[in-house]
Amino acid sequence: MFLPPAALAHLLRLLRGTPLWLFLATFAIQAIPFNPVPNYIPIAVYIAYNIRRPEDVALAVLSAAAGAALGKAVVLMLGDRARAIMPPSSRNALKYVLDRTAEARLDLLIFAVAASPLPDDELYIVLSATGYSRRRVLAVVAPAKILWSLFHVLYAVATYRVIKLIIGDVNLWTYSAIFSAVTLSLTLLALRMDWDSVVKAYYAGGVRSAAKAALRSAMYALWRRPSH
Repeated sequence: MFLPPAALAHLLRLLRGTPLWLFLATFAIQAIPFNPVPNYIPIAVYIAYNIRRPEDVALAVLSAAAGAALGKAVVLMLGDRARAIMPPSSRNALKYVLDRTAEARLDLLIFAVAASPLPDDELYIVLSATGYSRRRVLAVVAPAKILWSLFHVLYAVATYRVIKLIIGDVNLWTYSAIFSAVTLSLTLLALRMDWDSVVKAYYAGGVRSAAKAALRSAMYALWRRPSH
């Protein structure tokens, strides 16, 4: 049984500053499909006020990962409800494709989507609506969300330290606005990069060559004008 929104908000206020707050806040965002609230916001806020030691980083990673994984379990359950909406012909067609896809490849796809910052609710809802094993999906999603959480926590720590170094101490709203602006800027930069050259560099010379190609591409993307 889930808490009403008002009760959850009150509980979050009581637990503010604890790893349990981060767990519940992440769960609340991840459990709502197509939530417009950026999923990095609870992590960014928690990092700004509660990271003092390396152990705090580890606790933040585990708390956010647990909240995200449990939230996606809720999304999978909601996918069962979507089964009634999906036409039987579409459901059978998707099930036919899934049954003929190697489980290892499908697991890799689920892991990649779950570990990335990209929206992933659509995938879970479709899989659940077609009758795919929720237990198998969660077995892949849980470790993937640890990687997802690690990336977001380390990114939040690095961004917070840069903001504090350049601007100093700011209030929560200013920090959140700057953090969101930085995240949006980096996303736009990533969209403008030449990923084809990065992939080719990886196959030609490994991770180091790919990193150099990515850095060159990012620098070029910063200075060139967008093509129309």
